[in-house]
Amino acid sequence: MSDLTPLRAHAPALRDGRSLPPGDRAVPQLHDLLHRDAMASVLERSLRGGATIDDLKLTLIDYRPGSGATVAYQVTVGDEQHTAVANAGSVLCSEAVRTDTRRAIARVLGRSDSPIARPLTYDVGLGALVQWYPLDLAMPVLARPVPELLRQVARSGIAVDHAAGPTRTLLYRPGQRAVVRAGDIVLKAYAEDVSFRAGVAGLRIAGSLELGRGPQLHGALADLRLTVQAAIDGDPVPRSRAGAVAPAAGAMLRVLHEAALPGLETAPPRAMLEEAARGAALAASVAPDLARRVRNLLARLEEHAPEPATLVASHGDFNISQFLDFEGALAILDFDEACLAPAALDVASYAANLVGGRAGDLERADAALDALLGGYGERPEHVDWYLAALLLRRAPSPFRLHKKRWPQRLESMVAAAEEVLGR
Repeated sequence: MSDLTPLRAHAPALRDGRSLPPGDRAVPQLHDLLHRDAMASVLERSLRGGATIDDLKLTLIDYRPGSGATVAYQVTVGDEQHTAVANAGSVLCSEAVRTDTRRAIARVLGRSDSPIARPLTYDVGLGALVQWYPLDLAMPVLARPVPELLRQVARSGIAVDHAAGPTRTLLYRPGQRAVVRAGDIVLKAYAEDVSFRAGVAGLRIAGSLELGRGPQLHGALADLRLTVQAAIDGDPVPRSRAGAVAPAAGAMLRVLHEAALPGLETAPPRAMLEEAARGAALAASVAPDLARRVRNLLARLEEHAPEPATLVASHGDFNISQFLDFEGALAILDFDEACLAPAALDVASYAANLVGGRAGDLERADAALDALLGGYGERPEHVDWYLAALLLRRAPSPFRLHKKRWPQRLESMVAAAEEVLGR
């Protein structure tokens, strides 16, 4: 069979036309987890009497073939938006036995003003654990009322206003991290100790750089895996402006790459290859018609992997979503992934993030890359290799984000990686 054979249907399509991935004997719940009507029925069983689900959207699919899956949903109940998360397979965690987690469950259960009567349930028919944010067994701190949390932060010696203004969640990654703004501060919670330590180190790095306004660490509570930082009153830079702001972003990146930052973990090309391999494995599992192509692409990446060379202080996740427009200037966020890496990693990351499997994405990414390099001042070695590897790592993102026509968009991303590596 030719590598260019059109994609076959993976399984009966959902009612909205989205394809399903192949079945997985280790995760038999997978198709039900991706079925909106089935999950609406499951989630409605968590609501108080008389409450109904008016709309449900899948927002994130974290699928580990042969192991388990975590799926997040945006749920509309009346005029309120809620986030629910279903966990199946080996991702089911044992955190519920911990005292702080049991307290978190009790706090959420005590909220009589919420339409969610049971924020934590195990649905026997589905075979999945269902949680409703702010309950997250991996981050019990999220279930605490923010005023109470701010009082504890203040008692620890961190200067905050415990009567801060309205709160809103800026980011929630189930089982990983969450970012909440309360007045003029931002609280960032982590599920893992290693991620918390990286977050603290990243905020210290951001504060040491001469890059204009950026994240400023107020303090951290290790027992809660929580960082406290100053809020920045900027607006996210839309993806459509990635090319326009690229020269300024490139100049900022050059400042970072020339900085001397001790203590960073190294991220040589081998680390990038390992990440690409994980992306390839997921892509091959959800789109088996592409399995041979992604294996060949991964083999070519391995064959042409550059030798470890000069490493520079790197952001590690340098892309347009990390920028805020603050009074006409750029502010760069989230140094959690900071590392020592070849300069090409950050440069290629900016371009790779602009490719999502749509027509013309690679051309727009190349144009933004050229503009970025104009501000950076030179083209680092091995940019194309890193760009191809990053595109392969990101190839499953249309599936993970539950995009329409995700198999076609995934194939387009693989094709983009093949084109870049063939230059």
